[in-house]
Amino acid sequence: MKKALLVVALFSGFSFAQQKFACIDPNRILSESQLVKGKESQLRAKVEEYQKQLDQINKRLEDLRKQIESRGIAQNVREQRIREYQRVEAEGIELQQKAQREIAEMREKLEGDIVSTVRKISEDIAKREGFTGVIDCTVFIYMSAEIDITAEVIQRLDQQK
Repeated sequence: MKKALLVVALFSGFSFAQQKFACIDPNRILSESQLVKGKESQLRAKVEEYQKQLDQINKRLEDLRKQIESRGIAQNVREQRIREYQRVEAEGIELQQKAQREIAEMREKLEGDIVSTVRKISEDIAKREGFTGVIDCTVFIYMSAEIDITAEVIQRLDQQK
């Protein structure tokens, strides 16, 4: 409801009879575009890759913890295992921070690239079809189906592969 009121407020000075608008549905683009699905798949693969590495580190830490807690271990070996545990733990923290940074950067780039491309495609369609503007379809309380250009945007986005 807030979006609809915002749109009314923004366009209150315009004569709608002379304006021709189109809209896109960002949720449909995210859920239907093969390009977006492919990029999300790449992101998930990177997350899984880091998760496997972190799982290996956690397994190593668990093994070291068991050795440290063992009653049959010599004191000098226990101290060596404690130092190794601290080193592996620090590596794990460093890897986790690196993964979070890299995944956030990948996600930001992916989203930025998609938004930029969708804007360019929408602008091109708007200019070709003589639309005054292209807005988010979800701001409308009612809209005619012919102003929804989402399918064409998805088709052209997927050709970007």
